[in-house]
Amino acid sequence: MCRVAGLLVLLLAAGTSPAIGSTLETAADQPAALLLFPKVVVDGTRDTVLQLSNASGATVHVRCFYTNPSTDRETGEPVWLTVNFRLRLTPLQPTVWVASEGRPVVPPDRPLELEPGPVPPLATGFLGELRCVAVDAEDRPVTRNVLTGNATIVDRARRDVLRYQAIGIRALPKNNEDGTLLLNDVEYTTCPRVLLWNHFFEGALDPVLLEPVSARLTVVPCSVDYERDIPGVAFLQFDVVNEFEQRLSASLFVECFADVRLSEIDAEDPTRSVFHVGTQGTLAGQTRIRPVPDGGTTAGHGIVAVGEQIHGPDGPSAAANLHFIGGNLQGDVVVLPRIF
Repeated sequence: MCRVAGLLVLLLAAGTSPAIGSTLETAADQPAALLLFPKVVVDGTRDTVLQLSNASGATVHVRCFYTNPSTDRETGEPVWLTVNFRLRLTPLQPTVWVASEGRPVVPPDRPLELEPGPVPPLATGFLGELRCVAVDAEDRPVTRNVLTGNATIVDRARRDVLRYQAIGIRALPKNNEDGTLLLNDVEYTTCPRVLLWNHFFEGALDPVLLEPVSARLTVVPCSVDYERDIPGVAFLQFDVVNEFEQRLSASLFVECFADVRLSEIDAEDPTRSVFHVGTQGTLAGQTRIRPVPDGGTTAGHGIVAVGEQIHGPDGPSAAANLHFIGGNLQGDVVVLPRIF
């Protein structure tokens, strides 16, 4: 089950101590063994074009998992649905598909030896994530940092597109290559300790277009158990700084997946949000997002995220990969389903 709950704003919060940088940071600009696409949407108006590439000179196999935190039509309760598929990427091969269409079982115009394999189409109403992990021919995770990717969300109604890079988690030499991926700087790099986003505050007028700006944030917990259908959870602390170095804060609880408008995180009335220009008094600022660690020992609460800004009701939009600082204080865990 996937739930998202906003908590009330905490005014004039004390600043957090600086995070210590890590030499093994998660990144969106280098090949990795585990890729996360935080936002994939198919809703009749919007669709997503996904690209997955093999950056190496040897064939690599990939296990991928779509996750859709949908709602049960009868009970209204949130449910967590996962669809998995496998691909085989030949050397230096990019593979592209449209999420609503997938890839055919039989290729219409290419040799079978170059065909990566079928991808299931997503039904209208999908809003979730995609993860892909490098494996061998027997579907065992391997220490091969060769995967890159990006996602382009096409909005036909607004005639607009936005694009972001897939976020990569790199495998390390001590990876034991079993079905439990430890994101702890031993088997794989950790998820980020802090995420930074420089953005316009909601309601601010774009100085060029003179249109009000709105913003969305998509958050995905790093930990997940596909074997037992247990989603990851995270409690997030937001530290919002305006151009006068004044600080306000807010909090958010995420289970499985969250795609929220910034001003809805902490207020029902957008004008009362710490993310609103009327509250901040400056056009732009910086949001610092920190997952709060707890005393648990089974899995951490790290996150990855993508930000969006929309300029006016019919204006352009843009997606942004958030900047990462340091490694998460608790190692996250990804459990793959067993191979039968």
